[in-house]
Amino acid sequence: MKKKRYKKLQSVLACVFAFVLLVTSVQTPTLSAAEKKEGTAKLVNLAPESEITVPSSEAGKGKEHLVDGDDTTLWVQNGGTWPSEVSFKLPADNTRKIKKVIVKFEKGHTPWSVDIKLSHALNNVTSDLVVDNTKTNHGFDNAYEFVYETPLNFTHLYITLSNPMNEGQSGQFWPGIAEVEILAEENSEESDLVNVAPNATITSVGGNAGEKGNLVDNNYDTLYVYNNGGMSSLPNGAWIEMELDREYPVKSMEAAFELTDPDTNGFEFTFDVLGKDKDDTEWQTLFAGVKATRLKDGHIQELTLDAVKNLKSVRINVTNISSKGGDPWPALAEFKIFADGSGSAVEDTESIAYKKPVHTNAGQNTINRVNDGSTTNVWTGDKYPAYIDIDLEKNYKLDEIQVFTPANGYSQYSIYTSLNGRDFEKLAEKTSKESCPKDGEKYEAKGKEARIVRVYVEYQSTSAKSLINEIRVLGKESGTEVQKTPEVQVPKFEGSKYDVQITTQDTIDEVKGIIERRIGAQYKDWFSLEVADGANGYDYFELSQKDGKIHIKGNDGVSLATGLNHYLKYYCNVNISQVGDQVKMPKEIVPIKETVHKETKFPVRYSYNYCTLSYSMAFWGEKEWRNELDWLALNGVNVVLDATAQEEVWRRFLGELGYSHQEAKDFIAGPAYYAWAYMANLSGFGGPVHDSWFTERTELARKNQLIMRKLGMQPVLQGYSGMVPVDINEKDPSAQVIKQGVWCSFQRPSMLRTDSETFVKYADLFYKAQKEVYGDVSDYYATDPFHEGGNTGNMSPTVIAQRVLSEMMKADKEGVWIIQSWQGNPTTALLQGLDAARDHALVLDLYAEKTPHWNETNPGAYGGGEFLETPWVYCMLNNFGGRLGLHGHIENFVNGIPDAAAKADHMVGIGITPEASVNNPVLYDLFFETIWAENGKNLSVIDLDQWFKNYVTRRYGAESASAYEAMQILNDTVYNPALNMKGQGAPESVVNARPKLDIGAASTWGNAVIDYEKADLEKAASLLLKDYDKLKDSAGYQYDLANVLEQILSNTAQEYQKKMSNAFREKDSAKFEEMSARFLEIVGKVEEVTGTQEEFMLGTWLESAKALAKNADDFTKELYELNARGLITTWGSIEQANNGGLIDYSNRQWAGLTNDYYKPRWEKWIAERKKELAGEAAKNYSAEDWFEMEWQWARSNNVYSTEANGKDLQKLGTEILEKYSVTQIPKDPAENAEFDLPLEGMIATAGSEQPNNATEGQAKFVLDNNTGTMWHSAWSGATRDKLWIDIQLPEKQVVNGVRLLPRLSGTNGLITKYRIEVSDDHGQTYKEVITGTWSSGNSWKMASFVEMEATNVRIYAVESLSTDSNNYASAAEIRITAPKKAEEVNKTELQEAYERFVNMDLSIYTEQSRKVMEDALANAKIVLEAEDATQDDVNTALENLRKAEESLEQNPETSVKKENLKKQLDAAKQYVENIDSYTPVTREAFMKAYERAQQVYEDEKATQKAVDEAFLQLQKATFDLRQIPSKEKLEELIKETEAIDFSLYTEASVKEVKAALAAAKKVVADENAVSKDVRSAVEKLEVAVQNLEEKSQDGTNSGTNSETNSGTTSGTTFSGTVTGGKPGEVNQNQAQNKKPEQSSVKTGDQASVVLWLVLAASMLVVLSGRKRRVDR
Repeated sequence: MKKKRYKKLQSVLACVFAFVLLVTSVQTPTLSAAEKKEGTAKLVNLAPESEITVPSSEAGKGKEHLVDGDDTTLWVQNGGTWPSEVSFKLPADNTRKIKKVIVKFEKGHTPWSVDIKLSHALNNVTSDLVVDNTKTNHGFDNAYEFVYETPLNFTHLYITLSNPMNEGQSGQFWPGIAEVEILAEENSEESDLVNVAPNATITSVGGNAGEKGNLVDNNYDTLYVYNNGGMSSLPNGAWIEMELDREYPVKSMEAAFELTDPDTNGFEFTFDVLGKDKDDTEWQTLFAGVKATRLKDGHIQELTLDAVKNLKSVRINVTNISSKGGDPWPALAEFKIFADGSGSAVEDTESIAYKKPVHTNAGQNTINRVNDGSTTNVWTGDKYPAYIDIDLEKNYKLDEIQVFTPANGYSQYSIYTSLNGRDFEKLAEKTSKESCPKDGEKYEAKGKEARIVRVYVEYQSTSAKSLINEIRVLGKESGTEVQKTPEVQVPKFEGSKYDVQITTQDTIDEVKGIIERRIGAQYKDWFSLEVADGANGYDYFELSQKDGKIHIKGNDGVSLATGLNHYLKYYCNVNISQVGDQVKMPKEIVPIKETVHKETKFPVRYSYNYCTLSYSMAFWGEKEWRNELDWLALNGVNVVLDATAQEEVWRRFLGELGYSHQEAKDFIAGPAYYAWAYMANLSGFGGPVHDSWFTERTELARKNQLIMRKLGMQPVLQGYSGMVPVDINEKDPSAQVIKQGVWCSFQRPSMLRTDSETFVKYADLFYKAQKEVYGDVSDYYATDPFHEGGNTGNMSPTVIAQRVLSEMMKADKEGVWIIQSWQGNPTTALLQGLDAARDHALVLDLYAEKTPHWNETNPGAYGGGEFLETPWVYCMLNNFGGRLGLHGHIENFVNGIPDAAAKADHMVGIGITPEASVNNPVLYDLFFETIWAENGKNLSVIDLDQWFKNYVTRRYGAESASAYEAMQILNDTVYNPALNMKGQGAPESVVNARPKLDIGAASTWGNAVIDYEKADLEKAASLLLKDYDKLKDSAGYQYDLANVLEQILSNTAQEYQKKMSNAFREKDSAKFEEMSARFLEIVGKVEEVTGTQEEFMLGTWLESAKALAKNADDFTKELYELNARGLITTWGSIEQANNGGLIDYSNRQWAGLTNDYYKPRWEKWIAERKKELAGEAAKNYSAEDWFEMEWQWARSNNVYSTEANGKDLQKLGTEILEKYSVTQIPKDPAENAEFDLPLEGMIATAGSEQPNNATEGQAKFVLDNNTGTMWHSAWSGATRDKLWIDIQLPEKQVVNGVRLLPRLSGTNGLITKYRIEVSDDHGQTYKEVITGTWSSGNSWKMASFVEMEATNVRIYAVESLSTDSNNYASAAEIRITAPKKAEEVNKTELQEAYERFVNMDLSIYTEQSRKVMEDALANAKIVLEAEDATQDDVNTALENLRKAEESLEQNPETSVKKENLKKQLDAAKQYVENIDSYTPVTREAFMKAYERAQQVYEDEKATQKAVDEAFLQLQKATFDLRQIPSKEKLEELIKETEAIDFSLYTEASVKEVKAALAAAKKVVADENAVSKDVRSAVEKLEVAVQNLEEKSQDGTNSGTNSETNSGTTSGTTFSGTVTGGKPGEVNQNQAQNKKPEQSSVKTGDQASVVLWLVLAASMLVVLSGRKRRVDR
């Protein structure tokens, strides 16, 4: 029996062994796809070509050793200063994407380690670095490697070293690196070689074994295992034969084996390659004895023939596979056969497109491949979208169009046809995701007549480029006459209706036009206008009364319009804004009693950033421009950046350089992108525009600029600094150009050398073309040479500036060059080049409200102070990308502009430079007012409180105290500079971000950090809603309310997103379901709220884009819509979105976009996470996956409404505040801070902590209320007994638990199992109170235990997470909890409110509203009398009273009674006369109530509700008055206490005295302190002094009762001079045991009695008045 069992066991073991042998012999993929692809990529090291910056270098160990290819040579910093940063500025013309970074250190120092941070900068934006990776405790023996999941285009790489360690202790060595490699993917040059292997028929030695398609699927992760057995069974080798579909001229081949690196089995392959042409009968050896491995540097073998050889068949024969074990089965990952594509075509007599002229905007060199008869070779366009036009040269009736694309993946495209080459009709489109079949994708044309066929490639699933194998067209000649492409007909400016001189009457008529358009034609007669120069040469306006009209006088149209706006704002309460006008004019002219004079010494008021032209204005037509020019004029703007019709300038200019009309159009960007084209960041993207664009935009530009001239504005035209197409040398071989590399993965246009003769010639041509288009309309020209990372080609910036300005002034001797101050520009060297004509330059301090450069103190940056004494403008940028959100820096510019005006000698104006306008309207209204004053030389800071009152009234059309209070809250939160200095622009909504667990921002350079209290913003919304019925008719009010509500939803969404992520990390599927559902609900509410305003609707944006194509063709209509959709989502194509960092840069909280773009992304991600939590297979979306769905939306054409949804914002707002407030977010018990002990006095220590780090390491960080810092044990690791943190309490207290917040990112040290110990003897002994486990999520954790007294609480990390073999512990915050104290219910406010309302005369109000008040009063009385009422009961009763008061409606027939108010006013006069004797806070409240009561009393239109409110407010304010108490006694007591020698007393008792002393001093300093405060301070200080305990002779507590020591009773007032003895031992001259003086502190108590008497009298008056009314 035992023998049988033994044999069975042998049999089983044999099977297992055979299986293991099989598994280890077959070449099974062992690495991830990403790793395998990396192994096949051809990478080039850019580090040696880069400009390196190091802090310093030790002699003989310079930075050149970083890139010398020798691991034994070192760069070493000269000194042990840490952190140490090394930067690499990549070659300026680099277009290659970075895949991997390697950092090597000096070997032989095994105990040494450092922390490494890797960061990069895009487009030379070195002020906003993107952190790629951080690695702690990296050992010197290992190379540091980081692989970018998506290869990136960037300009700078930063390596930061910190925290040197040697055997776990702080290291004393200096920073040093042996070698740095920055590995980029080699650009794939377009080649005539084509892989023809996919067309082959495959056979092998193994017959049907394996998946043959894996050999030619272009996927190195799949294997063709072509024999079911090992090599031992194949004595003649393991062969594969590939029979091609025809004979090809073959140049090279590639054999790829499995990648397994490291390879423990040491595989080595030996193989031969043989071939036959179509006539051969025997195989010819092409390559023999080729060796390959499974390692990265050996698994791919490239095989190049000495000469091209015609082949019909290829045979690969693996003759040997050596390995350390088993009998390997033969397998190949890929075999490619590269043939000469140019010679692989066959004559195609059927296709009428065969070898006809072809044009494309994406790679002309090999475009002939698309109709050369071969479906094998591929044309590769340099991008998608891209078009291909085939000119059939005659008109044809088309039967069918066939498109062949690569079989790998899928392509999507549209097909258009045209008879004239200008207007294209859509014929077909491919939207499916099916791969192209071998016989192509076929589309019926049904006899469509056409001469030109256009294929517009929109997407390729496996490439960032356009790929077409062949386009075939079938049809017959139609015989109709061929139409010529219509020429663009742009009328000459010279002699046109725009070429006119401007008269004074033109100016006056233009301003009258503003009146008519903005407030109504009937008001034109209210005003008379006069143009006259100012006495001092300043721009000015004057308002006066003349002949019964408002007379406005100014020096030009802009000044007149500014004066008009001043009158409308401050006399008529009218608000004209970019968003939400409020134009409710008074019934008659509001007179001006005295002449109003305002002037500004600043001649320039500038508008726009280049980006504004695209992010806001890309699709503006005449109506939008007209409104904008009105608004600009009303706000004093007189210099306007205007690039409208620059496309016509460039069309003419490029024509002069030899470009055809179509080639010029290929260079010109689409409407959404021309801003960046004119900054030389890109070209062509979003085009080609329709020919109608040139005529229509030129007409619009001329019309706008005529308006500007009439008003006294100047447009800012384009200056020329050398931009040319990248292929300029094909047109002009003599042109000296500098390649510019990439900008956010766009190929930048080239730049001419400005020191060349070509530049002089081209500049002259450009300015002439520009003058032809616009005429002589301006002296301002904007250009920023080599903007955002351009390559100067080692030219001196000084020379560049000299030449640019020189050529500009040749074209216009009065020319002024406008230069943006942005990201290091203008450099000091460039500014030095302006010396010859510095007054002809104007620098825009672009972001002065946040990061001004005009006051730079470093002469090496921005020219030092005032840009090297160049005229400059203080600008407000504020917005980035058109991203919405409430955001601004109000106090910065309100104070900053007057400050600059007083200090600067070269400031010449202010300007708005947002990347997108039409947002945060309060900023612009306020900003433009900062420079106008009665005396232009003496600017004062605007009184914000008063200004906000006026603003709210005019914007909302009525006074509203609650709206004013809301505005103040906005200023303290979203517009508070101290809370809004992070990142670029407003905090972004997480809703708009690509979904993931941790979201720092939706865009690359944005942020989602909200530093203000989110609940404060909700209070602002509640206040805005309070007067909804009064304010709802104002468009400005509706816009602002929607904006605030949207921001509230964004804020709350952020919290739910965190909750959702924490639930996922904690594997809590039920909670994840709940939180994700709530999150999606909020997204839905964002859609509803934004849908109430046209400005927040996607349809408004899209329809404006479509309107520009109303006179254009099908192609253009879809193109312009793609421009509009793409800009606000993917921004560009896949490379720009994913590699260039532009995805969602211009994200918007818009209705339509939220529901159809952002929400579906989250729904998909949430669905996959639910699967993951359920243990099912789930998808993790890659950047490519996201782009595919995003780009699909961008290319769609569904219609979105332009009409608001009509939803009631009051109802929506109420619902949002009730259901989606941050206060309503469900909290885990662990998040509840209600029972936390105060942090004050607590001390944290740890058994192990990482020293010398500003944010990570020290134990004290757990008590700093900053989740961005954390305690972390030593990075070198620690034993478990050292992984504890101890919280010492300030005194012995009852405790019952711990709350701990883990680190918010990363996992090292995250505690998963804990033990908590407690000490009640200041840490001398501890006892264990609880052990347990915590989940690995990063939400708050809690541990509760039995109540006990404690002085110390200690937490041990029994188990914790680690990414290496070391033990760590960490925590961001820790709190100690205590039992809940009995609730103290405060009924004071409810009692006061009850007393105010209970005696109201309710008979004057409607029955319904009276009933509400009566019910509220009855409820309040019950709560006041109930001993068991909770604070919630009290708060609810109080809120019901307030709501009842708000809802009171007066009976229409009831007259308003003011008698009681009059009596209250009379009684209050005595307090007015002595008002200075009361505390500031109470007298301020009293005077405010008094003035309000007086105003209501005098108001004939005042309602009874307003009268009663005024009466009650004055009554309460009178009662609340508090006289300023005498503080002499308290001051005397403080002085005596300070004279005590505290060294004689115990530390604990001294601590109590010092605390009471500090509190007493605070009362003395508090000008609002009342008698109660003073009495309390005296009493507490006396008690503390009397309780001082003497130290024993050995320095310990004496143990003697302090009362006995003092010789006094506890009620005795301490007085006398201390001589160093016990407290109470006074000089003999002082009486002992002196009783406390009665009323020794002058408190003003008698005045309070008087107040009560007055109040009682006034109440009797009220009651008697009501009695009389009843009797009647």
